[in-house]
Amino acid sequence: MTIKTSPSILACNFLELEKEIKKAEAAGSTMLHCDVMDGVYVPNMSFGFSIIGAINTITDLPLDVHMMTVVPQKYLAELKKAGADMVTVHCDIMPEFQLAETLREIRRLGMKAAVSVKPKEPAETVFPFVDLCDMILIMTVEPGFGGQKFMADMMPKVRAIRDYCNIHKPDMDIQVDGGIGEGTIAQAAEAGANVFVIGTASFGAPDMGEALRSMTKKAEDAFVK
Repeated sequence: MTIKTSPSILACNFLELEKEIKKAEAAGSTMLHCDVMDGVYVPNMSFGFSIIGAINTITDLPLDVHMMTVVPQKYLAELKKAGADMVTVHCDIMPEFQLAETLREIRRLGMKAAVSVKPKEPAETVFPFVDLCDMILIMTVEPGFGGQKFMADMMPKVRAIRDYCNIHKPDMDIQVDGGIGEGTIAQAAEAGANVFVIGTASFGAPDMGEALRSMTKKAEDAFVK
């Protein structure tokens, strides 16, 4: 499978946002990860549609929007208008029937749909939604803040989800988010992840392009489907 990198906007210098986006483009990023946090679902606040829209005006990179909010379904039309290409919602935020409908609506609006599981949620949480998703996100830190330590004990969950998808949807993208860097990306790839949210290890690297190339190579060498 193709290894994809999604540098996290939270890790960039917001005083030089356009310069940082151009740096990510030049570095060979596959997409950009945009965390929308409301201070309720997670104990932190980030940015909203105006920032996503502004980013969309200065880049052709796909915008991978991770909704850490209590009512993500309320904002789908706004996300589409702002230029989101993929929208990720959390499994624990609404009943299963409503989550399924939300994923259908994301796709109906012309965006890709994804679900996310937090560290304490089992792999089986996402299984009912595989047919409605283009990607599954496994959190490898507790959501809400950047710069946390990678949770290696999430790797069996990544492997369980990859094994399930190998049977039911072999082309599924599996993303990991949290603590991904030079020392952890191979471990996540070996477990079956092929899409990597990279924060400090990307925007904070002395040479972002070299950092992404190095991490991509490590992931390619280690990846096990």
